[in-house]
Amino acid sequence: MTLLGDAAHLMPPLGVGVNLAMLDACDLALALARSATIDEAVRAYEHTMLPRSTETAAMLENRTEDLLSEEAPE
Repeated sequence: MTLLGDAAHLMPPLGVGVNLAMLDACDLALALARSATIDEAVRAYEHTMLPRSTETAAMLENRTEDLLSEEAPE
């Protein structure tokens, strides 16, 4: 079992979830097509997905802080 899209990513609600879901679906499909077993495909997919989602979450956290800071433009 693996997760993709919003179920796999805890993200601030800034409109990135659907983009990640589509990218996850493409990556999982490619991994399934290229791998000999489902377990191998899931490992390959998660190897790609997890670092990307971590990086994206960190970027969005910074943007959220910028938007909500006292110095944010009005």
